[in-house]
Amino acid sequence: MDPHLTPAITLTVAALAVTLCYALGCWIWPFKACRKCHGLGKKRSPSGRAFRLCRRCDGTGRRLRAGRWIYNQLARRRRDGTR
Repeated sequence: MDPHLTPAITLTVAALAVTLCYALGCWIWPFKACRKCHGLGKKRSPSGRAFRLCRRCDGTGRRLRAGRWIYNQLARRRRDGTR
């Protein structure tokens, strides 16, 4: 084998493995904790006395992963295109 080809193949296989693992993770766990409220669903008001629902996650504490969002968009386009 060519000595320049071996690192390229290794890098390609590694990138493919990481991509497949991320896709599998997005399929099994489509949600992640909201970064704004740290997964709690609420934040303290500016005065510090009361709690408010997180605007970013609507109080659920969970956000859709980027990979799952992309998959949903592609699936929606495919579904709408075949009607």
